[in-house]
Amino acid sequence: MDKMLTVARREFLSRLKTKGFIVATILAPVFLIGMTVLPQFFLFLKSDQPKQLAVIDQTGVIFDSLAVSLDDRNAAGQRVYNLTRHEASAETLPVLEKTLTAQINNGELDGYIIIPAGILAAGRAEYRAKSVTNFFENERIENALSRAVRAWRIQQSGLNAEQVRQLVRRAGLRPIRISASGREEEDQGRTEGLVRIMVMFIYAAMLVYGQIVMRSVIEEKSSRVIESVIASIKPFQLMAGKILGVGALGLTQYSLWAIVMGLLSLYGVRVTSLFNRGVTSASGFSMPSVAPEILGFFILFFVLGYFLFSAIFAGLGAMVNSDQEAQQLVFPVIMLVVIPFLCTFYIIENPNTQLAVILSLIPFFAPMTMFARIVVQTPPAWEIALCFALMAATIVGIIWLVGRIFRVGVLMYGKRPTLPEVIKWIKYA
Repeated sequence: MDKMLTVARREFLSRLKTKGFIVATILAPVFLIGMTVLPQFFLFLKSDQPKQLAVIDQTGVIFDSLAVSLDDRNAAGQRVYNLTRHEASAETLPVLEKTLTAQINNGELDGYIIIPAGILAAGRAEYRAKSVTNFFENERIENALSRAVRAWRIQQSGLNAEQVRQLVRRAGLRPIRISASGREEEDQGRTEGLVRIMVMFIYAAMLVYGQIVMRSVIEEKSSRVIESVIASIKPFQLMAGKILGVGALGLTQYSLWAIVMGLLSLYGVRVTSLFNRGVTSASGFSMPSVAPEILGFFILFFVLGYFLFSAIFAGLGAMVNSDQEAQQLVFPVIMLVVIPFLCTFYIIENPNTQLAVILSLIPFFAPMTMFARIVVQTPPAWEIALCFALMAATIVGIIWLVGRIFRVGVLMYGKRPTLPEVIKWIKYA
């Protein structure tokens, strides 16, 4: 036991001090903060410089209403959209288009809108400019056009415009999630976002830290250091020590990230409000928070998933002699991680279907699929208990199996073993 802990301590400390670990540990919180603050910062910095737009109104009746609808003002009180009216028939339209395009290229004009005569019944207008990638601007112009056309149609029908607007106004919907304890909480997509983030962490843990264990075995095996190590420690103790050491490293890193997420959950609104005064608790903006029980399940699935896959990766490392050989064998294992990650997209939308239940009870899939179900809609306790029992049994079986491969393979050199040879290792180890 002492020897195993010595290996675990060495693995933990040697990697804790590396530049890669330090940089990754710092960059991830910076990324999280950036994802929280930067969108609000860029919204605050959005361009409100006045734009010169030409409008070719072939209907003859839309321009005035459009000018009223596009009445946005910037901080200086200037109109953002300055519209100039142009008239053109079907014959003169191509010539006018060329003239306006030339003005855009010369910097005299920012863009122009073509409103065809058929838009009053059906049809679409066109907005032409050097850049049309600003989604919010395109939507703003489209909504203003729709209001102008709708107002003309209502006027022609003889109905009262205000009464029609009241009759067709949208009905809002507040999604309220009822937890297992009966607590009600408004959920505007925060649960889905939380699931995706936390499942991504589990996904990364099983892949990244599992492969760290594999590369550690390959490095010591290829340098022949492992021969002297095995002289003083049993192979199984060596494997267990590496798994525990790298696992402790992962938990340390994730704990630091969890602290940052907790601080963002508590103070994220205050930080973003520094960049955009419109972002306040009163305006309905709130950061996603993690309930203690969800955090507990996350740690459990992180640990179980890590032990399961790191044992497999340790066995692969013992079987091969280089990273190149490992890449040929690692693909099936990676697919065991990728497939459940993709399945979580289905489970988030359908947490209680028969397929979701089956996927969440498969031990290799459970760290992500069952966790996603628990966060979205907690399944019955017996399903969670069965999931943990199946995972525990699978981990014990995999560690026993991989331990026998590790015992023989860690000292084998030369060509990569075939499947019959691996079976012999398991049988005679």
